[in-house]
Formats: sequence, structure tokens, C-alpha cells
Amino acid sequence: MKKSILVGMLVFSLAALMVVGGTLAWFTSEAEVTNTFKAGTVEIEVLEKGETEGITNWNPGDTTDYDVSVKSLGSKQTYVRVKLEPVWYNGDEEAEVNENNVELIFGEDLNENWVLDDGWYYYKKILEQNQETSLLLDAVKLDGPNTGNEYQGLTLKIKVEAQAVQASNDAIFDAWDLKDLPEDVEVWTSGAAE
Repeated sequence: MKKSILVGMLVFSLAALMVVGGTLAWFTSEAEVTNTFKAGTVEIEVLEKGETEGITNWNPGDTTDYDVSVKSLGSKQTYVRVKLEPVWYNGDEEAEVNENNVELIFGEDLNENWVLDDGWYYYKKILEQNQETSLLLDAVKLDGPNTGNEYQGLTLKIKVEAQAVQASNDAIFDAWDLKDLPEDVEVWTSGAAE
């Protein structure tokens, strides 16, 4: 009988512990933070001003106003480069003639603000949002002595290819496969740009 009382007391004690243990409360706390990181943007626009459309009866010796610059529209500071390529067309097909009779007349401050490296004109300064480069191209001239009858009826188009890359984190070297910056190009330094 002592055994059954002892067993009964143990069962009662275990049951009491389970009830007490089930009703114990713990102090707890939770916290959650969501951090927001919005990427900046690199966006440019090629600006063309002057007689860029509908020029007909262009003659050897004619000079036509054609301004080309680049504007940065993105939120990031950017490096800009531009390639200019005159191409003669016969209808929709490229004509098999020499482009050396086309003279590209550059902006008057070309050497101050641009540098030519491997066919690309690099703007020497870093552009901020809504900032525009100086004029790269100011006019186009058709050279008289080098323009023969084979050019009659052909159409000249200037292909303007502009590229931009963020100025931060040495992106210019990777994106444009450069080993060094072209001469006199402004260098982005930590803390000077965003």
C-alpha cells in the first residue's frame, strides 16, 4: 500500500509540474528592419541641333550646321564617350565610296573638353544629372576637290554612337576595357561623386 501511495504521489507531482510548467510565461521580444537600397541610373541623350533633316542638293564645298553634344539624364555621375562615323548611302544600302571627302568640323573648345583615343572622343569632365557636354561636332563640310560624280544622288549620314558609364568604382575600366584613362580625363575620387 505504501507503494501505491508513493506511486500516486509521484503521478500527482508530475501532473502538477506539467500544469505549472504549461502556465509559465517567458519575456520575449521581436524586431524586424527592412533596409531600402535604390540603385542609381545612368542614362544619356544625344542632342542634335542645326540642319539635321531634309538637306537636299548638297554640293561639294557646302558646309552645313550640325551640332552634336550629350546630356546626362540619370541620377549617377557619368563618364561619356562618343564615336562619329560618316557613311554614304545609295538608298538603304551603304555605298562603296570613300568617306574621306567629308570634313567634320568640331566645336571650338574640342581640345579643352574632349580627347580622342582609339576612335572614341572622351569627354574630359564627369557629368552630373541634367548636365550637357560642350559641342563635340559643330558642322559638316563636303570637300569639293575630293567629291566626284560617283557621289551624285548619294545620301550622307553621320552615325553618332554615345556611351556612358557610372563614374564611381572604376567602372570605366571594366565597361570600356581601358587600362588607363585617356589623357586629361577627370578622375572620380571617393567622396567626390555619388
